[in-house]
Amino acid sequence: MEIVKLVVQKRHHAGKGVARRLRRAGQLPAVVYGNGITVAIALAEKDLTHIQQSEAGENTILDFVIEGDTPESCQAILREVPLTFINEPHNLLQSANAVLAHLWREVEVACLPGDIPDEITVDLAHIHPGATFKAGALALPPGVTLVTDAEEVIVTAHVEVEAPAASSPEEVEA
Repeated sequence: MEIVKLVVQKRHHAGKGVARRLRRAGQLPAVVYGNGITVAIALAEKDLTHIQQSEAGENTILDFVIEGDTPESCQAILREVPLTFINEPHNLLQSANAVLAHLWREVEVACLPGDIPDEITVDLAHIHPGATFKAGALALPPGVTLVTDAEEVIVTAHVEVEAPAASSPEEVEA
């Protein structure tokens, strides 16, 4: 992952009026969360747009230098982790009249910025009709912890029940 250094300003005031003034000046209000601490910051909109449009895009680690009374630094990232689905057993599901329903496309994880995976692979080779795949069954890389509830269903192989054919109403002769 690419690391980009950004100098940002610590904000001491919050609210809609402050946010509007910042945006008019080409700044974006933001909040950095981590280790039980929140820091309100303002960063240049053009810097963020440039990073999002770069080849690394939103997968860039931002190394913030927070200017203020006592300068601080921290790292952050803008993106959640997407799920990539592989080995979907289409033939097995079709023969059982089952359909895969993807209920989640991304999950929330906790880890150090350098350990954030680009994606998490969901191997559906062993899913069978009527089964579910829960978040707790995800294979996570070392140093990555699942924050999303482990009981959340990511994928279900729903068996479709055929409805009885509707009969046409009988004609009544008068």
